[in-house]
Amino acid sequence: MKKREVAVSGRTLKAEDSYGLSKLCFATAMGLAAAIAAVFTTMLPLSSGWRYFWLAVCVATFLLAITGVVLFFRRRGQKSRTMDVDSPGSR
Repeated sequence: MKKREVAVSGRTLKAEDSYGLSKLCFATAMGLAAAIAAVFTTMLPLSSGWRYFWLAVCVATFLLAITGVVLFFRRRGQKSRTMDVDSPGSR
C-alpha cells in the first residue's frame, strides 16, 4: 500500500507522521481547555451548579488530553517495533 505524503514548507510528512501530529494537536487543545475550565471552576464567582459543571468539563478534557498522549505514544511504540523488525541489520 502506498503511503500518502503531504508537502509542508519544502518537507514531506508521511501519513503516519500526520496521524501523530493530529494526536498531539488534539492533546494540546484538550489540555488548554482543561486549564481554562479549571480557571472557570476556581476563579469565577458562580453558583455551585456552574462550578460543578466547569469541574466536570475540566476533568473530562483532562482525561481526553491524557488519552491523546497515550494513543500517540502507543502508536509511536508500534512504529518503532516494526522498524526494528524490518531493518536489515537485525537479522
